[in-house]
Amino acid sequence: MAFLWTPRLDVLVVTLIAATTIACGTQAKPAGDAPKAAATAAATATATATAKPAGAVLKPNPDRAVSVDWLAGKLNDPAVVPVDLRTKEKYDAGHIPGAVLLASAAFSQKTGDVSDLAPAAQVAEALSKIGVKPTDAIVFYDDGGSLSATRALWGLDVYGHKDSRVLNGTWTSWEAAKKPVTKDVPTRASTQYAFSGAPNTSIVVTFDQMAKAVGDPSKIVCDSRTADEYTGRDLRAPAKSGGHVPGALNLAYNDAVAKTGEFLPVSELKKLYDNAGIKAQDNQTIFTYCQSGVRAAHAWFVLKYLIGYEKVAVYDGSWEEYGGRTDTKIESSRS
Repeated sequence: MAFLWTPRLDVLVVTLIAATTIACGTQAKPAGDAPKAAATAAATATATATAKPAGAVLKPNPDRAVSVDWLAGKLNDPAVVPVDLRTKEKYDAGHIPGAVLLASAAFSQKTGDVSDLAPAAQVAEALSKIGVKPTDAIVFYDDGGSLSATRALWGLDVYGHKDSRVLNGTWTSWEAAKKPVTKDVPTRASTQYAFSGAPNTSIVVTFDQMAKAVGDPSKIVCDSRTADEYTGRDLRAPAKSGGHVPGALNLAYNDAVAKTGEFLPVSELKKLYDNAGIKAQDNQTIFTYCQSGVRAAHAWFVLKYLIGYEKVAVYDGSWEEYGGRTDTKIESSRS
């Protein structure tokens, strides 16, 4: 990982053990039963101590994925800023009224062969140029299954913007619903945007943290690439080795998106990830990764905000970094 601030965060592991209550009768027990009672108590204590952790308490936040109707009703609200992450050509051909154009590259930088989240200053400068204030509600949209939108939202969560969302269904659903479209470019005065406070490193995974996750039962590693990338049949530069992080579970990010562009219903998303084995207990953190961190951010968004797992983090260096090194443990199956 090549963040300039190079954080290291130990993941807090909290194990919740359910207390077992044994209801006893009021009738006095003969003295000879005391050893049996003691043995029963000891067995109960042992069973409680070795019990599996309780399933994670899910806290979904569906407001982070807003509907086209919701956004259409906010077009005259100056504190709601639609941000179009498509190409300039597509933006110029027609966009959501009031939307400002922002290149998704504003959220990325290259460190050698590895794509990383851009420094806070670069992101703040990009937001300043399009006239965004820290108090604005930003609604990102793209036309690629919310890939760019969720990546941008993750970046703002890292740096601390208070209110950012994605348009559920992207530009595709907006157009299909015949919502207003314009070619007019809004006039927004530039701002002096600045992030306050330290970055939220709890949602960022470094290379060292990913390497230590191998064999660690407190971590679940989610590989959001294609099955061919996961097995190693599809090797993409700059990675030198194909395969996956040992123990990683595979579910392609786009399995969570309907053909119409919207995220699947929450119940279907939960079943999808459960069936893939990506089902955390309260003492587990989910690490997501892909090739360059973009699809990983999409999986992070689904797991954290739609399904509702609290402890989810993105390995930004992803396979570009992990598969590009010679000191990593890798599993592959090219047959």
